[in-house]
Amino acid sequence: MAAEPCPQYLVQSFISANQAQFATDESVYYGPYTRLLYYLFGLEGPFEISPQFHIPETPPDAIDVVALFAVELNKHPVFFIEVKPRASFALDSKRKQADEQMRDHFRDVRRNVVTPRLPATSAFGTRLSFYEYTAATNAVVPAAIPVDPVILNDVAPADRWSCDLLDAVGIARVREVAQGVRAMCQALAN
Repeated sequence: MAAEPCPQYLVQSFISANQAQFATDESVYYGPYTRLLYYLFGLEGPFEISPQFHIPETPPDAIDVVALFAVELNKHPVFFIEVKPRASFALDSKRKQADEQMRDHFRDVRRNVVTPRLPATSAFGTRLSFYEYTAATNAVVPAAIPVDPVILNDVAPADRWSCDLLDAVGIARVREVAQGVRAMCQALAN
C-alpha cells in the first residue's frame, strides 16, 4: 500500500517557504508548520497548538530566536517542533545548536510531561530529525554525541535530518508520530 501523499495545500505552503530568497528566514515556516500541526491534531478537540519564541542569551551583536511549536493537552506538552531556516542546515555549529536546544527543551518540560514518551522534531526547513524523551528513564534519543576536547567532531551529524517532510516517507513518518501521540493521549482518558 502506497503512503498517502501530503495534502496539496500543505505542500504548497512549504514550497512557498522553500524559495531561495527565504533560505535564511525561519519565520516563513511558521505558517506552514502551524497548518501541519492543525492538520495532524485537528482544530477541534483536546489539543492546542502553542507557538513559543525564546531569545537565548547571546552576544549583543547576535540575534537567535528559538521558534518552537508545542502541541499541548490540558497545558501539558505532548509533542513539539523546533524550526530553523534551511540555509543553516549546512553549518555544523547550527545543527549542534539545534540539537542542544532540543535537549534543553526536554529538560525544561520533562516534569510537566503526562505521557510515557514525549516525541519531538527538529526542522531545518522541511528536513526533519526525530527525537523522543522517555519519562520512565529520563532518556532522550538519538543519544547525544559528546564534544571531543581536542578534535572538532560533528556532534549533530547531517544524516540525523535525513527525512524530508515533502517526501511520501517524510509525511508518513510525521503522521506515524502524530498517531502515536494521539494514542498515548487517548490512553490517558481511559
